[in-house]
Amino acid sequence: MDTKDYHLSRRNFLKHSALGAVGLGLGIGSFEGLQQWAIGADNQPSAFGKGRVIAIKSSGIMSKGKPESEVVQRMMNEGMFTLTGKKTVADAWRTFFTPDDVVGIKINPIGGIKLSTRPEVISEIIMGLKAAGVKDNNIIIWDRFSYHLITAGFPLNQGSSGVRCYGTEPTAGYDKKIYYESLDDDYALRQDDGARSLFSTIVTQHVTAIVNVPVMKDHGIAGVTLCLKNLAFGAINNTQRFHPSPYFCDPASAEVCAHPVIKDKVRLHIVDALQACFEGGPASMKTWTMWNEERLFFGTDPVAIDRIGLEIIDRKRKENNYPTVFQKARHISTAGKKGLGVYDKDTIDFIELNV
Repeated sequence: MDTKDYHLSRRNFLKHSALGAVGLGLGIGSFEGLQQWAIGADNQPSAFGKGRVIAIKSSGIMSKGKPESEVVQRMMNEGMFTLTGKKTVADAWRTFFTPDDVVGIKINPIGGIKLSTRPEVISEIIMGLKAAGVKDNNIIIWDRFSYHLITAGFPLNQGSSGVRCYGTEPTAGYDKKIYYESLDDDYALRQDDGARSLFSTIVTQHVTAIVNVPVMKDHGIAGVTLCLKNLAFGAINNTQRFHPSPYFCDPASAEVCAHPVIKDKVRLHIVDALQACFEGGPASMKTWTMWNEERLFFGTDPVAIDRIGLEIIDRKRKENNYPTVFQKARHISTAGKKGLGVYDKDTIDFIELNV
C-alpha cells in the first residue's frame, strides 16, 4: 500500500467513526423507514425514487423579470403532486417531513438578486413544510456565508420566532468532530484544517432534514452547479483546494454528498430554473448569458437531476457558440458510481409538464 492509499483508507475510517459519535442524536434512525419506503421496500425505485425527475414549466412566468407568487405556487403544488402521487399539499409534503423535523432549506445565494434561489420559490417551500406540520422556527434557510443570504434577499433571523435564516460563517460555525478528509486536492491551497473539511454545525447539529434548492447555472470550474455542487460545497469549509486542475471539484463534490451526515438527511431536491445561466456562473452578472427556462425541477435523485440539467445547460452553450462543459462536470458521474443516483440518461424517468 503506497502513502496515498494509506491516507485515503484512514480518511474513510476517520470520517465514519467521527459521525458515529453523534449519529443517534441527529434523528437519522427515525428517517430510515421513511427513506426505505420512498424508494421501495425492495430497494427498487418507487413513483418518486431514484431516476425520476419532474419538470414543471409555466411559460411567461418571467416575462416581467420577477415571478408571480400565485404561479410559483401552482408550479410547486403540481411538482409535489406529480412526484409523490398525493392529492393535497399537506399529504405531499408529509411524504418527506414530519412535525418533529427541523428542516434546513439549503439555497444558492452567491449570485445576488439576479442569479440566486428566488424568495418566491422558498416562500412556497415554507408553506408546504408548514402544511406538513413543521413549525416556523423549525425551518432554517441557510448557506455557508451570511452575507450571501443578505445580498440574495433573505434577511437574517436567529431568533426564537419565525423562520430562521443564517449562515455557517460567521454564525453557526463548523463541527470539529465531523469532517471530510481528502488528499485529492491542491496541497498549496489547504487552509487551517489541512486535509480536512469540517461540516457546518447547521448540518450536523441544527437540522434533522434538508431540502436542497439550487439554481440552474454553469460553473467555470466544475462545469455546472446544480444539486450536488450546491449541497457539497455549501456544507463544508476548506473548499478552495478542490477547485484547480486536475480536480475540478471531483471527487470531492460527490464524496461530500455521499457522507452519511449529508446523505441521511437530504430528503428532497427542488431546482429553481425559473431563470438560468449558461456562461459566467456561479455568480454571473452577465444578463446576456442568462435565459428564462421557466421551470422548477423536483426529485429525490440529485444525480438524475444534475444529468438532465447538465444537458440543458450544455445545449444552451452550443446554441450560443460556447464549448461543452461535459468534460468538466465529471463529479456527476462520480456521484452515480457512488450510488447517489442514476447517471445513465436512458434509465432516467424524465417527466415534463406545463401549468
